[in-house]
Amino acid sequence: MTEVSSSLQAFECLRAQINPYAEELWLIALNSQMEVIKKDMVFRGTADHCLIHPRDIFRILILCNASSFIMAHNHPSDQVLPSEQDLVLTRKIHQLATLFQIPLNDHIIMTTSQYYSMADQGYFKKWKKSSDKYLY
Repeated sequence: MTEVSSSLQAFECLRAQINPYAEELWLIALNSQMEVIKKDMVFRGTADHCLIHPRDIFRILILCNASSFIMAHNHPSDQVLPSEQDLVLTRKIHQLATLFQIPLNDHIIMTTSQYYSMADQGYFKKWKKSSDKYLY
């Protein structure tokens, strides 16, 4: 099995699947040793938008018994910086992942030649601190 324990490994794992014409959301479901147990394109949209529902993400993760996961999507515009919608969605999925106890390790935004890791940029640490006070 392939281990994916860094943003670069996640990018390399999905690089060949990048669609240059439409946004797609991919999941990499991982076991407890950070090995890929499922890699799946969950949603496909248009050139600049992709409708996503958390229910479908967590259904897949629960059915394959994932211990953690990485979410990734592409930007056909070749801009890797997250949009405001990307940040809102990622925070929502991060919060739900905490409730389901299936950690979201990273959300990668990809183009054909580069990527942006929200975990590497510190978003997850900030969100974890702000949500800790709500966990019981």
